[in-house]
Amino acid sequence: MNELSQLFQDFLADLLRIEVLRQFAGLGLALGVWLVLKSKLKLEERHWPQESHWPWLAQVKPLANETLLWVCLATATSWLITTTGVGELARYVTRFYAICLWSRFGLVALRRYLPPKVVKTSDLRVIRPLLLLVGILQFYSQFANLDQLWATQVLHWGNDHLTFGALIMLVFGSYFVTAGAELPALAVAEVMRRALGLSGPSHRASALVIRYGLGALGLVLILAYVGVNPTLLAAVGGGLSVGLGFGLKEVFSNFVSGIWLLLEGAVRPGDVLLLESGRGEDPCEVLELGMRATTLWRDRDNVELVVPNQTFFTQSMITYSGLRDRRRRGQVLIGAAYHHPPETVIALLEATAITIPRVLHQPAPKGLLLRYDDSAITYAIRYWIENPMDGVGVASEVGIAVWNTFQAEGIEIPFPQRVLHNSPTHQESVNSQ
Repeated sequence: MNELSQLFQDFLADLLRIEVLRQFAGLGLALGVWLVLKSKLKLEERHWPQESHWPWLAQVKPLANETLLWVCLATATSWLITTTGVGELARYVTRFYAICLWSRFGLVALRRYLPPKVVKTSDLRVIRPLLLLVGILQFYSQFANLDQLWATQVLHWGNDHLTFGALIMLVFGSYFVTAGAELPALAVAEVMRRALGLSGPSHRASALVIRYGLGALGLVLILAYVGVNPTLLAAVGGGLSVGLGFGLKEVFSNFVSGIWLLLEGAVRPGDVLLLESGRGEDPCEVLELGMRATTLWRDRDNVELVVPNQTFFTQSMITYSGLRDRRRRGQVLIGAAYHHPPETVIALLEATAITIPRVLHQPAPKGLLLRYDDSAITYAIRYWIENPMDGVGVASEVGIAVWNTFQAEGIEIPFPQRVLHNSPTHQESVNSQ
């Protein structure tokens, strides 16, 4: 640690040299000129030529001011080298900013082929922190020997030690590998989809498998670079195997079930599932299919349900595919008295159901006589709706409309009644008392 502290003290001393301060002043002057030009030119608010014909210009326009800043930095660097003969630090800052600027343009291109949300998340969590870390290390290398810093020992235990470079790789490398595997996995999966003609479910499955494969490979390479003993890795792998057999069995089962669901395509985002509950069927829309669980949205109480993936293999569910046909048949049961002709009741049921706005005209509603019960004849009116999530609401509307129609037409809806008769012996005993 004393060696590491001495290296940083020498680095701070180099920053205060007159040649370095002169370059900082030149870069600060370039920044000031850029602020003035930015307020005067207002490049982001101007209408660019051919902007209406080339939609991608609207995405590049926000980078106009950043490009102008690079021009100012490059001009200041050239001026410093010409007038003073010293400008290595300024040249490094200009080149590094150019790399950052090119990354912005690259992200604009990626948004045209990959989900913008994933690109934005990768930018904030991976690309910007990675550029910052690389920039700091390269900035240090302008004044001192980066290899010496990289090989400096920071931790000791027994006969082993951990260098500064190994610590950086272990901490930051593990983070960037796990957080940054999503974007390259999506890019590779997109290339595979275009080259092999993969379907949507297969494309999502391949992206997730590639993502986890890249993450696992990256972590193994980092541990090998740090110098972790292979025997230790084997011991950890054996421990994980025991854990999968006991405590992690459910997690591993959900993981495999998620991959299988993605490959099979039986459940996809946008589908509507009917889950069994104590109060009947609950229609839920699939929001996201993950590796461990599937997120569903339930309309009746506006909540999100997280259902383990293995549930889809242990329970039977009704699925309405969002890619084929989401129409659903609904049904309302109602009883009518025996003295009403069945033809009249069925005609009223069909005429009433067709008046409900969310009931489809094709296929037309169909009335049926189901059975003869003790107190009434049970009828059913069956109809079709466009959105399965509206099933409960439309059933309520149809039921209310049928009630009003029966009241208006004088159709009796009977209910079971019980009549108690006293026996003669019991009545005589009551009178004697």
